[in-house]
Amino acid sequence: MILPLEVIEHIIYFIKSKYYPIVYYLFSSSLIFFSSPTKNQLNKLLCWATKNENKHLCYLAKKWGATDFNEMLFNSARSGNTYLCSLAKKWGAKDFNLMIYAAALYGHINICFLAKKWGATDFDWMLYGASENGHEYLCHLAKKWGAINFNNMLYRATENGHEYLCHLAKEWGANNFNIMLSIAAENGNEHLCYLAKKWGATDYTSMLCMAAKSGHKHLCYLAKKWGGDINQMFYYAAEKGHEHICRLAKQWGANKFNSMLCKAARGGHERLCKLAKEWGATNFNDMLNEATLGGHENLCYLAKEWGATNFNQMLSAAVITGKKHLCYLAKNWGATDFDQMKRNAKFSKNKNLFLLAEKWISESK
Repeated sequence: MILPLEVIEHIIYFIKSKYYPIVYYLFSSSLIFFSSPTKNQLNKLLCWATKNENKHLCYLAKKWGATDFNEMLFNSARSGNTYLCSLAKKWGAKDFNLMIYAAALYGHINICFLAKKWGATDFDWMLYGASENGHEYLCHLAKKWGAINFNNMLYRATENGHEYLCHLAKEWGANNFNIMLSIAAENGNEHLCYLAKKWGATDYTSMLCMAAKSGHKHLCYLAKKWGGDINQMFYYAAEKGHEHICRLAKQWGANKFNSMLCKAARGGHERLCKLAKEWGATNFNDMLNEATLGGHENLCYLAKEWGATNFNQMLSAAVITGKKHLCYLAKNWGATDFDQMKRNAKFSKNKNLFLLAEKWISESK
């Protein structure tokens, strides 16, 4: 059965947004009836083809005009496909440092050697990738070739829970154990927190903040026990919506409820905003500003209901983040500083809001 062209067209346009590469592969002969794909779409097609190691579709994407061969090289390196790496290089890819990172990240030693042969020189980047996914032999190779940034190695190893690589990074000279402690706390790794402390970490306040940010209650207790300052807990916990951490901070005596209110508004957490107000928060103008920056219209209304009046600040925040509907809302509520709006729109390179600001300036004269 041959589908009518209009049916094929509807199918293509219905699924093209999600399955664009497949559509172009299956319906390429029919696409002469449609508008030509953009350069960005063709590059996405090339990216999809490379990830799926489909050399025929790579050729087709290039034939139609795809040009992002560095991205092709990256995806070829991560999959360990020597042929596609060579093809990307032939077509013009030159970012061999990105190639060696991708190869090290996924443990492809042969691709690492190939990248070095072709001109890769940033072996710290290789070390970074190898330590992220726990490839010890590639860490040794990167060091042999000249990698020296062992603190970055320590950070990536900590973030991904590779204790043996943390020991190796320390042996090679890594010494920023405070950052290690913060990363371990953020990722909920108590064992590595103890290890960082054993090696000399002392920034328990940062540890407490990162534990609060990720909602790790047991590490909040540990950081407080070691001497962390509780006063910044609200700031980090509220934006992420961790009510249990906010309640814990209050139980311990923290009282920066305005900080809690503002960060909860930025994160869109109405329940925490109401809780902060219940506990004594009163800075509703900054709440309005943060809610605007986060794009949470419901919280803008709530801030206004509670007494926020700085609608010029709201207008500026709306322009900075490109929230046109919130610009209209701020104007409806009384914002008048369209000159600042225009400056912010120019800085943000938002042509539509720049023109809107000019229109409002003209109308206000």
